[in-house]
Amino acid sequence: MTNNSSTEKPEEWIITNEFAQVRLTIDTLGNDPRLKIEDLTTNLSIALDAFMLAGLTTASQEELKQHMDPNPKDHPRDTKG
Repeated sequence: MTNNSSTEKPEEWIITNEFAQVRLTIDTLGNDPRLKIEDLTTNLSIALDAFMLAGLTTASQEELKQHMDPNPKDHPRDTKG
């Protein structure tokens, strides 16, 4: 994978199904590249480094399902305080 200069638009991928629509990009602004995942419905995003992505491979389906509400009514990151 090559690093883009700051003037180039980063490569992106849009993945959709009947339940969700997300944009994937590689964030190279920090020390190490991270996978940025943006929920196009809620505009929430997360950036995962290689260590976090590797950890996802060891999670069970049940563990992952605990986090699979793409449109929660009260998202913890929405609270101001």
